[in-house]
Amino acid sequence: MWTQSKALLGAVFLAAAVAFGAPSTAQTPATPAPPALPALPDMVLGNPQAPVTIIEYASMSCPHCAEFHNTTLARIKTEYVDTGKVKLIFREYPLNQPAVYGAILARCSGPQRFFPFIEALFKQQAAWAAATDVVGRLTQIGQIGGVTADQYQACLNDRTLTNQIIQTRLNGEQQFGVQSTPTFIIGDQIVEGALPYEQFRQAIEDVMAGRPVRGARGTASSSTDAAASNTTTYIVLGLVAVIIAAVGFFFMRRRRAA
Repeated sequence: MWTQSKALLGAVFLAAAVAFGAPSTAQTPATPAPPALPALPDMVLGNPQAPVTIIEYASMSCPHCAEFHNTTLARIKTEYVDTGKVKLIFREYPLNQPAVYGAILARCSGPQRFFPFIEALFKQQAAWAAATDVVGRLTQIGQIGGVTADQYQACLNDRTLTNQIIQTRLNGEQQFGVQSTPTFIIGDQIVEGALPYEQFRQAIEDVMAGRPVRGARGTASSSTDAAASNTTTYIVLGLVAVIIAAVGFFFMRRRRAA
């Protein structure tokens, strides 16, 4: 999974739980619980009345999610979605901060442009997800698709939208036990990972025929992967900083000696 690492998100929400739920030794009136956030509207690809529903939990920075969207979904769309047999509901499961920023841009684009933005972001994932200035790169992509820099910045500043995206992830964990991306709920069965087309097609056929999905598990990303990746990045950056400092110190000593 790729989103703000699960450990970080867990810490944030644990802190919130402690702040609102821990007993106090002082005899003060109980603080009312904050109102629940309204759920983000589901983004549906295909006929809302289609007999089979696929719910996809994906992180915009997850390479396995990009693999599914870039290589498998087009054929699934042609055979099942466009023919009215299946509808796909996309739900955010961000695994790191860049994934949150990408999800915000897709939501900011509006319902009509949501899926085109999702596809564009997955196709260009390598160009923005690991960029030094993620927001800057996403702003450029947004402008190409019709979202101005001011519009995107306003969406980034919308804390409710950010919290709703994170809440969508937590709902996926609580309702379906989602732990990695991509995870698909096909009918009432859970399929994890980016399956090749033939395996994904077979999973859909199994559900449509009322059979259990057989051995359907593909490659997926987890928050553990994201945390390890972030740790590696910080180590590399730290080593680079040490090397730069050492080189600077060496030349400073040489100038003094001269």
